[in-house]
Amino acid sequence: MLIETVKLWPDRADVELTIFVTPAKPPISCGKRPAVIICPGGAYETCDRHSEEGDPVAMSFAMDGYQAFVLEYSITSRAPEGKTIYPAMLLDYGKAILTIREHAEEWNVDIENISILGFSAGGHLCGMIATSWNNGILSKHFGTEPEIFKPLCAMLVYPVADFVAQEEFRKALDNPAMSTINMNRAWFGKEDPAEEELAAASPARIITEDCPPVFLAGAQNDGLVDPLCTLNMALALQKAHVPYELHMYEYGDHGFGLGRNLSEPWREDKNDTAATWIGAAKTFLLHQYAPETAELERNPFAMFDFKS
Repeated sequence: MLIETVKLWPDRADVELTIFVTPAKPPISCGKRPAVIICPGGAYETCDRHSEEGDPVAMSFAMDGYQAFVLEYSITSRAPEGKTIYPAMLLDYGKAILTIREHAEEWNVDIENISILGFSAGGHLCGMIATSWNNGILSKHFGTEPEIFKPLCAMLVYPVADFVAQEEFRKALDNPAMSTINMNRAWFGKEDPAEEELAAASPARIITEDCPPVFLAGAQNDGLVDPLCTLNMALALQKAHVPYELHMYEYGDHGFGLGRNLSEPWREDKNDTAATWIGAAKTFLLHQYAPETAELERNPFAMFDFKS
């Protein structure tokens, strides 16, 4: 396996893409491999590839044969001042996927099957990518067709998918300053954006039929991000007739990652149920790039004409 980190912008040292790929080995090769770009969380204040939402997730996908990439996007603790305000992080993603396409032969990547996976703030970023890949920002900035930036599917784990719901949730907390107010400063450049701005930055509120299939996972007892973010996203996908899968766990709180105890990750007695999300996500992903693996069931009520 090839593991290395590349800088994405020539004038920036803070935005990096770490690759976990299995190069082709002629004369025996299984062909190009599907890929996953992983975006860790951190309220746009931190983004650590060494956290449980970064390298370990990438290694899990890599062990199952995917080419995995961890994107450390622009965050307030590392980026130059003002360099996180929208659409900065979307442009980081755009640069990442163009870099992967540029090295597709070297990194043995099937460029038609690149998906995205994000946690918390990274889930917000991936949600925005899924819902606004064709709004012209990426294609105009990079001078290419918008379809290049469309992911095969998006996997969002406890995402901040609805800023409007999240603001209500945040302000009701005992210490709202310890919640997603950092995301507001980073994305909007201010602590209290107007509701119209919040809605425009909410994947759950800007979904169209052009959104790729979405996998969702969250916990009912999340104490940092409103579980309604995940539920509202699922409802919007249902209304837009976009394929999706939802896993809402009773326990897990925020940041369950791979389901291990963050302070004692070698223990297996915390968040056991929530840990099942990654297997479900891989199955969902498999069904997207290999539809023949999905069980296709005929609607038993299709024969009835309820309108007559």
